[in-house]
Amino acid sequence: MKYYLAGYDLYIEIQASVFNQIQLQAEAEYPNENGGMLAGRYSVDRHTVYIEKVIVPVEKLTSRTTFKRKAKGLEKVWEQLVKDGLRYVGEWHSHPNGSTQYSNTDLTAMVDIEKEVTIANPLLLIVGVRGDGLSAHTFYCYKNNKLLKYKKMIDLRNLFHGLQEQMLTSLNVNRMFIEHPGSKGDATEQHWIEFLRAYLPERYKVDKAIVIDSTGNVSEQMDVVIYDAIYTPFIFKQDGFMYIPAESVYAVFEVKQDVKGYIGYAAKKIESVRKLKRTSISMVASGITKPARPLTKIIGGILTTTSSYKENGRVIKQLEELKGLQTLDLGCLCDAGSFYVDYKETVPKDIDPITDNFKYIEQVYESREVKEIEFSNKEVSLFTFFLQLVSYLKSIGTVAAIDINAYLKAINAKIDEDI
Repeated sequence: MKYYLAGYDLYIEIQASVFNQIQLQAEAEYPNENGGMLAGRYSVDRHTVYIEKVIVPVEKLTSRTTFKRKAKGLEKVWEQLVKDGLRYVGEWHSHPNGSTQYSNTDLTAMVDIEKEVTIANPLLLIVGVRGDGLSAHTFYCYKNNKLLKYKKMIDLRNLFHGLQEQMLTSLNVNRMFIEHPGSKGDATEQHWIEFLRAYLPERYKVDKAIVIDSTGNVSEQMDVVIYDAIYTPFIFKQDGFMYIPAESVYAVFEVKQDVKGYIGYAAKKIESVRKLKRTSISMVASGITKPARPLTKIIGGILTTTSSYKENGRVIKQLEELKGLQTLDLGCLCDAGSFYVDYKETVPKDIDPITDNFKYIEQVYESREVKEIEFSNKEVSLFTFFLQLVSYLKSIGTVAAIDINAYLKAINAKIDEDI
């Protein structure tokens, strides 16, 4: 458990077992107050206090609104703590049926403690306790004649792990209780879509869709398409299918229950998107006309609930065998880890990236050689995948501006794109 004091670069770390002792002692004395002393150590720069022990006073006075303790009888305890490298760092006490806001009495006590033990910024922990247990807690430190309040820090690993467990539970429930294969697949795809919609920035849209180009060619139906939410001029919906222009696509993914036997299948579906024609014209950004830009790469990957392979080496071998427009960039096998593929690429020097943009981007893909394939720890597969995806999206920036008139040729129409 970690806490920080905003603006002062001061931190507290307390072991969960130590905090549990405080909770038990506070609840045991309810409805009276209880308390004790905190022992710990400081970091070398003295910015962090590590609380490692709770010292129970031998002599104390408690009531519903009072807690007083004496240090008498603890001399040998403190001698041993000092030998162990620990020292006094502060106090804790409970507020039965009350808030964790400090009182004037608490402030006065901390003033006296600072003088008595000559310690900089002594800590005060107040825990609120009710009949059903601990209700809240707040850390303070005495500094500049004030008690300053710490804020609790988020444990990112626990946060990521909790969200991954939530996602895995949803995916496994679908797998166990939905019997029809088509319905099971649809539900799994929807869970991935909802996850990406919830956590990707709003500049991106996520849907199941078919990708089209200005010549009328279409991709296979893609389980997950991440596309532009700002500059996409049109999206078609017909007969229950969504059609998205190729120029708007950032990434496409194939979703399966298990990865076994589907790497090559996913690669061919991703290729069906990458080989579509994409236009690129100048655009206005912040009032300035920007020239047409080279086509961006379309991220491709696979998302599965499980991996039946005993080791990730089987997946790596299949990824290494993919070539050109079929190459995968990343993926997530929830129970086995996420992966990314780092490629060595050659930028064509004899092809104009604007006038012959497809040949240019095709050559980039054809030049790909695998440098490294890295798998994450399976415990954080979902979020290592997500953060890798965000990193790739960031490197793309914004997709190329679409030439709307190229699509209007299909109906022999044209629009004026200048105002």
